[in-house]
Amino acid sequence: MPKDPAQRARARIWIDFCNSRLQQAASDFRHNREPEKAQKRLDKDLHTLDQEMSHREYIAGAYSLGDITYTPFFLRQKQYKISIGDDMPHLKAWMSRIMDRPAVRSTL
Repeated sequence: MPKDPAQRARARIWIDFCNSRLQQAASDFRHNREPEKAQKRLDKDLHTLDQEMSHREYIAGAYSLGDITYTPFFLRQKQYKISIGDDMPHLKAWMSRIMDRPAVRSTL
């Protein structure tokens, strides 16, 4: 976690966003619980993240647990039938930065 209190709070907010929004919508989609609504929620939340990452390299300053939290979601894109494409360039670049980190690559 970031040492700076504001960045730490920011990391916590985005960790919660991943766990309570993206992962929940993905779970609903994967388990066929109103999959059309879940897909719309996923799309909306991914676009929110794309906007958020438009002026950041990582979610809360330097690479942190806030970024690491998104790794499983990014790895499961195909299972959730989503694609982070060119229509979300900031999110796509962030995902690439995370997935290209040696600590992440070593686990794939």
